[in-house]
Amino acid sequence: MIMKKIIVFIFCATLALMSQAQVNFEGTVKWGITLGGSQAAPAQKELTPQQKEELNKGIAELEAKMNDPEMKTMLDGNPSMKAMFEQQLATMKAMQSNGAAGAAAGAMPKSYTVKLKDGNSYTQVEGGALAAAGDILYLKSTDKTYYIKKAAKTYSVAPKSKAPASTDNAAVTVTATTETAKILTYTCTKYIVTFTEAGKTKTMFIWATKDLKKYSSSSFHTGGVGNQSHASASAFSKIDGVPLKIEVTEQGQTVVLQVLELKSATLSASDFVLPTGFKEVPFGQ
Repeated sequence: MIMKKIIVFIFCATLALMSQAQVNFEGTVKWGITLGGSQAAPAQKELTPQQKEELNKGIAELEAKMNDPEMKTMLDGNPSMKAMFEQQLATMKAMQSNGAAGAAAGAMPKSYTVKLKDGNSYTQVEGGALAAAGDILYLKSTDKTYYIKKAAKTYSVAPKSKAPASTDNAAVTVTATTETAKILTYTCTKYIVTFTEAGKTKTMFIWATKDLKKYSSSSFHTGGVGNQSHASASAFSKIDGVPLKIEVTEQGQTVVLQVLELKSATLSASDFVLPTGFKEVPFGQ
């Protein structure tokens, strides 16, 4: 759940970039992701003896399954499935060593790189469990999002995301502070955002700059997973500037997303097409 929220935050923030516009943006945006504990709702750090026993048993069973000659042959023929098994094992071992916080850190992507051109986007996930889902291509011409697994030579069409029924976007409030910070070479103002979701009031912090307002917001549309239905999209629309840093707490973990690179460049149209020879498979397969 937390990783899905992170994708939404990144995609909505990317869409919100450069809100008052003269020209379309073409180039790449790289977001870094760091994970820390929340003071308000600390994550469970120690496993109970029963949880440790069950975890150790699960690791042993998974390793035995992966070392079975028949299974190894099958995994070698299916790189996508092999990557998922390896990521699952790595996450379980992280939990074994560092508790629940370690597992969350192991599953968390390290960064996202988004290419943008003519309303299309291509997102690559670096690290974490989500990387096994493949690269993410949004095509403006079809208004569809595709998950592409290069190793398996397959792609699938993502279902349209919907806003949570319990999210009251009208209740989103944004307050500018006097606090500023330098991100890349840009001066950013800190905003405090509060919104209601599932009957609970939540807070996130956004740092935005006014130094990058020449680009069209429509040129940052990433589509699909990033549908602008989440409360975060409403928050970004109320901020005067380009979001370059987001801090949000979900499930007892504080996640910080920050733009590490913002580069305008001419990209090839071939970066935004479905690969030839790839087979379509059901979403999630």
